[in-house]
Amino acid sequence: MPAVSVIIPMYNTEAFIKDCLDSLIAQTFSDFEAIIIDDGSTDGGARIAASYASSDSRFKLIGQPNKGPSEARNTGLKIMRGEYVTFIDSDDCVAPNFLETLFFIAQLHQADIACCTSQYIDETYVANKIAPSTAVSTILTPEKATATALYQDSLPDYSAWNKLYRASLWKERLFPAGVIFEDLATIPDVLLAANEVAITNSKLYLYRKRSNSILSSRFTPEKAVLLDIAENVFDKMKNVSKPLYKAARSMLVSASFSILMRSEDSDEFADCRKRAIAHIRKYRLGTFFDLKIRMRNRMAILLSYLPRPLFFKLLKKGLS
Repeated sequence: MPAVSVIIPMYNTEAFIKDCLDSLIAQTFSDFEAIIIDDGSTDGGARIAASYASSDSRFKLIGQPNKGPSEARNTGLKIMRGEYVTFIDSDDCVAPNFLETLFFIAQLHQADIACCTSQYIDETYVANKIAPSTAVSTILTPEKATATALYQDSLPDYSAWNKLYRASLWKERLFPAGVIFEDLATIPDVLLAANEVAITNSKLYLYRKRSNSILSSRFTPEKAVLLDIAENVFDKMKNVSKPLYKAARSMLVSASFSILMRSEDSDEFADCRKRAIAHIRKYRLGTFFDLKIRMRNRMAILLSYLPRPLFFKLLKKGLS
């Protein structure tokens, strides 16, 4: 049984999958399996991934009809064999000491989750350097880690990647099928279920910013699910503890501002925008006096007291 399972959902990333898999080949930690889930790609990415699977027994390629990144990850979760598991997007890379560092701090502290810092890279970057690493790591309780993720201002965040998880955390847990923002719907629950979360500030995960990515493209009705997910997370967290209530409240207000800033004022988004406005009005005062919220949210709250047309105009102009 490998120590770590690496799950890589892949869809039409022919231009980047080689860099991703090469960054795994270069790992200073070798006791892993890499499960590549080809989610119905129509480019040559599967052919590239197949060459790795045929030459290195640690790599496995699984094909399936296109179902989205959540279902691709879920396929990997159902067949993984490692004691720990991590997720890497197929257009991203990891530093050569990514697995070694996270496995070390997880073992050192007997933590269910280890998390590192991410570094944004452009579309031409190739990962080939060992990131500066430090033995210093921070330990957070599950409640503190979850609250920190919901405030969205420091580690851990609620991204699925940049973390190493004890596999048992996923035994009866999957990503929601067919939606985007699946990380927000899932990772806060996973953090809260952990015994401890170990954090290192080493920049070990390399997140590739792409102009045509799902989250950077035009706002669509599918993206309006962000508010549904934020409401569900808030409902689950609000009665756990006061710190988690405040953190989840901040997240809900932030998601509401995001909806107003990115969606058009049209019939298509009328219900979503109405709910977002209601959340802001209900929770803005308490959120404003929460010292842990991000400055951009504090500024947005101040703007929300202006007449609505002026508020919408300044929100889009000043926070975009």
